[in-house]
Amino acid sequence: MDPVIIVLLVFIFFCLFMAYYTSHLKSKAKKELSNLKNERQASLVITLSHFNGLPIAENTMTQIFSCPNEYEFLANNTSFKLDKNKVTDISITNDVEIQKSYSSSVGGAIGGAVLFGPLGAMIGGRAKEKTSRIIRNYLIFTYSDNNEIKYIAFNCSSITIANKFIKEFKQNNQNKISTTINL
Repeated sequence: MDPVIIVLLVFIFFCLFMAYYTSHLKSKAKKELSNLKNERQASLVITLSHFNGLPIAENTMTQIFSCPNEYEFLANNTSFKLDKNKVTDISITNDVEIQKSYSSSVGGAIGGAVLFGPLGAMIGGRAKEKTSRIIRNYLIFTYSDNNEIKYIAFNCSSITIANKFIKEFKQNNQNKISTTINL
């Protein structure tokens, strides 16, 4: 048998095995998350990267559960619970970072050199400014702790699920009397 065919068959078998294995791991993770949600009687669950507010490292993946009386934040087998009565707001905010970078065009330099010599190479290869905007969204839980306003923030990649937390919060707090904090 031709060695190329053997290598191709091994490669195809490897790809099929990896596709099966990764889909199996994804379904297993979904099932475990569903079990955690059911154990806590949570109406919503989302996994986000911690930004600020909890005594854990930044960028720690955290599962957020909306339980009947509290929000539970589960990170690295550590559970943090926030009483829903203390929460004054849940919102999504963002920051925009504008990055400028400079790049020179090698192709432009070669083309300019061919057409117009050394001066064309300098003009064709000059640095060009490129601007890119990076928008980061944050899901923020605002709460009152002994008349002090505190925040717990997460990097929010899935705005649609995060909006469900906001919608649920607003529905549950329609008739709530406003909070007064003496400064």
